[in-house]
Amino acid sequence: MLKTLQKPFFQDLFNVGLLVMVLIPLLALACYNHPSPVDDYCYIDTVFKYGYFEAMNFYYTGWTGRYFGILLNHSNPLILKWPGGFKLLSFLLVLGFTGSLYALAKEVFFKWSRLGALGLVGGLLFLFILKIASIAEAFYWMAAFVTYTVPNTLTFYWIVVMMRWYQLPNGMFKNLTAVLAGFLVFAVIGCSETNLTIMVLLVAGWWGYQLVINRKWDWFAFFLIGIAAFSCYMFFTSPGNILRMSGNPEGRNIPFSALQSIKQLARLSIAWITRTPLLVFTILWIALLPKIFLNSGASRYFSIPLWVAVLAYFGILFVQIFPSYYGIGIEPAPRVVNSIYLYFLIGWFYTIAVLVHYFHKNDFLGATKWYLPPSIKGVLAVLILVSALFSYNLRMVYGDWLRGRAAAYDLELKQRYEYIEKTPGDRVYVEPLKARPQSLFLEDANANPQHLWSRCMGGYFGKKEIVLKTNP
Repeated sequence: MLKTLQKPFFQDLFNVGLLVMVLIPLLALACYNHPSPVDDYCYIDTVFKYGYFEAMNFYYTGWTGRYFGILLNHSNPLILKWPGGFKLLSFLLVLGFTGSLYALAKEVFFKWSRLGALGLVGGLLFLFILKIASIAEAFYWMAAFVTYTVPNTLTFYWIVVMMRWYQLPNGMFKNLTAVLAGFLVFAVIGCSETNLTIMVLLVAGWWGYQLVINRKWDWFAFFLIGIAAFSCYMFFTSPGNILRMSGNPEGRNIPFSALQSIKQLARLSIAWITRTPLLVFTILWIALLPKIFLNSGASRYFSIPLWVAVLAYFGILFVQIFPSYYGIGIEPAPRVVNSIYLYFLIGWFYTIAVLVHYFHKNDFLGATKWYLPPSIKGVLAVLILVSALFSYNLRMVYGDWLRGRAAAYDLELKQRYEYIEKTPGDRVYVEPLKARPQSLFLEDANANPQHLWSRCMGGYFGKKEIVLKTNP
């Protein structure tokens, strides 16, 4: 009997193999990463011109309310004249992001082995990389990953901290855990509009759930509401944020923004369901869940009303799209779509688990006896591997790494830096990059001497402009 309750070893091993498949090229590519002419140099050029704190104030009052994102971007390795620091940052980011998913899986399924938790992360990360909108914006372009990937990572750690707080005995350690949870709320809200809306929905939703469903006044949840309110005040009262939102005539149009958000969510969802092996993983997940509920001790996390799970799921996806239309009147950028897809996957499997838990609890349609034969599992595994072979993203990251495109990109930029530093004069012309690995490359230097990227790069290197040659 005990054997039938154990999580399948070979299924875990297969999923860990998927984890290795996507992690190895991501970590390898990090070793070739460089700062992008898009924004990365501008933050540090501003620091060199005005000083560290005045530079952050310049952005906060003149461009955006992302106070924590401003802090991170103005602290990038270029402040130490260390372009190679971007390699280390991306390497740590990939590990930290994966670690946050592992910590969350291990906290929810606390009776699982490490292999079981890694297997769950492997399946999720495999699906994520398979259809992510932009790998460069997720892990290698700092101006993007500090405003999306970093706060998403912090959000998962925040959920883990929240879950642990409720299990701790009263005392100093529990109080410090509450402070950590509050800081994570403050940090996540200060990174981007997208993550602000996610965190506010999570904090307010949890407090409302405790109050309405559990009929309990939760002082800890109320404390986090206060932190979230203060963080939103800092964000929305930023003069830069007000200026930015007033820059597009379609901005602040609620009916337009809501309708476009729903349409965009429908389009994205259809693509993610039909162009990935999501349904294959869903079948395996449904077959596994009854065993999980019997032996993992995680049932309490899936015993919420189904309507609450569905409402939260749709809400978290919707509020990520809405700010793009409401704030600046355009569809979300690829880096935002990355975030939407991440929560789409997590919410998909969580909502399925809530539904199966209901069936299992009531033995509806014989849920306690669901069984998937090994032969069927084998066919599904083959389908997953075939999807990997046809994945554009996987072919791209492996091609950039193994075919030497990333190494050539790294070498060209090192030679460019050396050339710029040795060339006298206020304006330096550089050759266009020949190697442009799509997983790392975002944009080259600009051919217009007056363009912001030209002046920012120039300021960093002690020149007036770094200009891209237009003729050989």
